[in-house]
Amino acid sequence: MGVKSVIINFLFRKGFMSKKWKSRFAFFGENSEIEYPSVLQDVSKTHIGNNTTILRGSRLQNYSDKNATAKEIVIGNNCYIGFGVSILNAGSIRIDDEVLIASNVLISSENHGMNPESIIPYMDQPLDSKDVHIEKGVWIGQNVCILPGVSVGEKAIIGAGSVVTKSVPSYSIAVGNPAKIIKKYNFDTHLWEKC
Repeated sequence: MGVKSVIINFLFRKGFMSKKWKSRFAFFGENSEIEYPSVLQDVSKTHIGNNTTILRGSRLQNYSDKNATAKEIVIGNNCYIGFGVSILNAGSIRIDDEVLIASNVLISSENHGMNPESIIPYMDQPLDSKDVHIEKGVWIGQNVCILPGVSVGEKAIIGAGSVVTKSVPSYSIAVGNPAKIIKKYNFDTHLWEKC
């Protein structure tokens, strides 16, 4: 582990985060909470908006020690993030306001190097990164994986267990592995319609 790699396991219960711990974040909003236990790495590059809840067992990890281009994790206002969610960043991950994320979701902007000819094991190869953006009002179902380089458009829905390898447009429903769009919202008929 490098000198810059500091993993802080916050030892607090919901509602008992001290001002000292909150001050370690780039920004920590009013009425926001992270439940114990959670693993947080390099929170100096993590922004949490107002009225946002992150349930226990979550991981918010910025790998700035492994990738010089690592920017930040930004989570907006009025978000609800379920149990055991992993947000792993070596680039930039932005989650806009009013996003609902169910339990055991993975959102990653990074991947290990995959050079099989290298003498360096995959786990120690330099990280590749592609930014991830989850737009306003998105609903992400249980056990979803959102992979590097993906954008999920406003008010889109990702079905439980889906693996999102490509961007999903606004007002659409995507399911499966790999996730495919099965419905789009029609503002004329006010219905979700099959594609």
